[in-house]
Amino acid sequence: MTYYYILLLIAVILLAFQFTLNKVYQKKRGSSMISSLLFTTLTGFAAAVIFICANGFRIDFTLYSLFMASLTATLCTTYTLIGFKILSIGPMAVYMMFLMLGGMLLPYLYGVFFLNEPPTVFRIIGVILLAVSMIFPVAAGKRKNSGTAKGTSALFIILCFAVFIINGFVSIVSKMHQISEIGVPAASFVILSNLATAVISSVILAIICIVKKVPPTYTEHEAILYASTSGENVKAKSTGKMLLTIALLVVLQAACGGTSYALQLIGASKVDASVLYPIITGGSVVLSAVSAFVFFREKPDRITLFGLILSFAATFLFLL
Repeated sequence: MTYYYILLLIAVILLAFQFTLNKVYQKKRGSSMISSLLFTTLTGFAAAVIFICANGFRIDFTLYSLFMASLTATLCTTYTLIGFKILSIGPMAVYMMFLMLGGMLLPYLYGVFFLNEPPTVFRIIGVILLAVSMIFPVAAGKRKNSGTAKGTSALFIILCFAVFIINGFVSIVSKMHQISEIGVPAASFVILSNLATAVISSVILAIICIVKKVPPTYTEHEAILYASTSGENVKAKSTGKMLLTIALLVVLQAACGGTSYALQLIGASKVDASVLYPIITGGSVVLSAVSAFVFFREKPDRITLFGLILSFAATFLFLL
């Protein structure tokens, strides 16, 4: 069993690095829906290609796995799109709290009540600590946004709960597939999931670009300028250097994200859901904060730091 915990640790490290790559891309191309969907489309296809090659150009296939992969991709794309709306009306800290807590708590309850996984004392304490630790980023976010109306609207709360539920079901669907006798191996499921994500994202991207009459390679600023001038006096900034940078980010993101997901799937076939997803959640929260400090010099304040310490302690309890 130690072997699978090591795999999960590697998965968490890769997941944290994936978040770092996302932020690098956003700094270079912006965080608009068009830029994000373009990145999702490219990384989805790239991850599929990488794993097809790594899997010896073989894709195991069943209708069940195709359905589960498409369902996973649809759920991920849905909460991503909802996230754009959430971030436009409320603080990011609250959004991340609901997102990560859903990905941890619902799979835990699924494992306990439907897979008969034992709710040990240490795990129950770990769940409580993880839930409490998620409150601190909210408190920090409210303090930073004091005096504003962000996060107070009913729509914001409804959307956050929607993300909570959807991300929880993403983890449950992955677990259901891996313990099924008719599911394909992890590598093939990664290929199917990424292909489904790429197709869904590309279709949405194409629809948005057609409606807005904007090239998908433009940043948000370039898109506004393009629309205001009908594209007559706008020179695309996607130079060779920029394209090379984006291509490198896409490949690294695809490799890290795909490998992390594959390792999580392998772990899901052997490790209890009530242990697996809290470890992934707590570990990714802590290492993402460390990564943000190392690469972007983002130093957490005392409230956030205390929450991170609780997350680390909670994650450790699931190993006992």
